[in-house]
Amino acid sequence: MKNYNWGIIGHQKISQFLQKSLDNNKLAHAYLLAGPEHLGKSLLAENFMASILCQDYHANSGLKAESLPCGKCIFCDQLKKGIHPDVYFLKKEEEKKNISVEQVREMQKFLYLTSFLNSYKIALVEHAEDLSESAQNALLKVLEEPWPKTILILICRDANLLLPTIISRCQVFKFLPISTDETYHYLIELGATREQARIYSALACGQIGVAVNFLHNPEAFKIYLEKTTQLLELFSAKLTDKFKLIENLLANFDNHAERLEFLCQELNAWQILARDLIFVQNNLNNLVTNVHFQEQLAKLAGINPAAKLASLIEKISRVKQILAYNINPRLAVENLIINM
Repeated sequence: MKNYNWGIIGHQKISQFLQKSLDNNKLAHAYLLAGPEHLGKSLLAENFMASILCQDYHANSGLKAESLPCGKCIFCDQLKKGIHPDVYFLKKEEEKKNISVEQVREMQKFLYLTSFLNSYKIALVEHAEDLSESAQNALLKVLEEPWPKTILILICRDANLLLPTIISRCQVFKFLPISTDETYHYLIELGATREQARIYSALACGQIGVAVNFLHNPEAFKIYLEKTTQLLELFSAKLTDKFKLIENLLANFDNHAERLEFLCQELNAWQILARDLIFVQNNLNNLVTNVHFQEQLAKLAGINPAAKLASLIEKISRVKQILAYNINPRLAVENLIINM
């Protein structure tokens, strides 16, 4: 097996499978990388694409690469700069609700053109869940009539958001959360203190990108502290104050899709906090996510019965599900906070 320097934390089985496919020159026409945000799906896709193109460059030039991707050849350099002539990046345009059918057709034209560099033509669809229904149907034509030496890579948070016919035509890889221990040691390697690594790896909940962002972006961690403090206050606030907070949270969003995405993130935070309170009640402090707020959690755990917290976690899950069915977001969340 060749030497690969992908630098991926976790997902060893996925990396090894793709690397073996490269070694045996048995690449599929389409891949689907599915899983929550911040797990490293995009990073793995970038390394996979770079290795395909880098290997092709060295083979065509009669050269041998010490590792893949080499990071030095013209293919690697162009891909890193986002200007590789044989790679197409498809994502939702600003101010648009979905990836349109016209965008998919443009991508199809690109894939059917001859390679500029006598290599593969690769298209990467970021946030494939943003594809409109008509765009997904157009994408099926690309999958049903694959052109030689073309590869389509789809990235999405949930494969169930795509048509079953699309999923069936892709090699599907499900990305799972990375262990807290792996995240902790990786942060130490990046230069984090033990205390930083302990706090950030717990907060990441398996999403290593979140932990790395906290390490490299102190402002992001500051925002987390402010939001969590506000959320802790919500648990013991008067009902009128709770409604006021929800109104303030939703006031900055004109776009319905953005409002829904923001609300889902907020509800995830509420659910994690309620779970933390149950852990504290059962002396399972090693499982607490919000380790930075142990004192406040202890106080709230003493005044919120476990049955109430368990019920709240279940209700939050139901609200997250119904938000996908065009239910009024404010009404759904206001109904929820009455039970907090």
